[in-house]
Amino acid sequence: MTEQYSQTVEITVSSKTKAKQWIGIFLVLFAMGFLMLTIFYKWYFVFAFIVIFIIGVLYIHFYNITAREYIYEFSPKRLTVAKKDLVGRTRRMISLLFEDVKSFSIMDGLSDEGDIAACNATHDSGVYELIYLCDNKSQRLLFAPDTYMIALINEAIGKKAEDSHPNITEE
Repeated sequence: MTEQYSQTVEITVSSKTKAKQWIGIFLVLFAMGFLMLTIFYKWYFVFAFIVIFIIGVLYIHFYNITAREYIYEFSPKRLTVAKKDLVGRTRRMISLLFEDVKSFSIMDGLSDEGDIAACNATHDSGVYELIYLCDNKSQRLLFAPDTYMIALINEAIGKKAEDSHPNITEE
């Protein structure tokens, strides 16, 4: 079995998401106009400056934290999923042990709000669901592994099942 394997899945950024950045930049610059009105005319224009500036910064922030790619890292005992945003920061989303995995199969059905989605779109073909236990509750990880990672995960889960029943022998 492979000791370490890593896969990167690129995410397409929609035009709505790209527009968030430009709207945010426009609002920040527009807020600077209210700052000039505050300095030269009335002090209460500072409230408009603050509100518009904060909204612009929030738009830019929401653009920056949008996922650009997901990184799946396999090791013999665990699967780690990380998200890289548009700025280049990498944040680990989940790191789960294979002993906590209940099932691994191709996704059928719809995604719920409680699911961890680490793929471009959950309705695409080739999206797999990994059901695992967390705090005595079943949760789902939705991701799009390649065929080699699928084989590695199946092998790791298969070994777990064999290890939990050492007295059973095949005839």
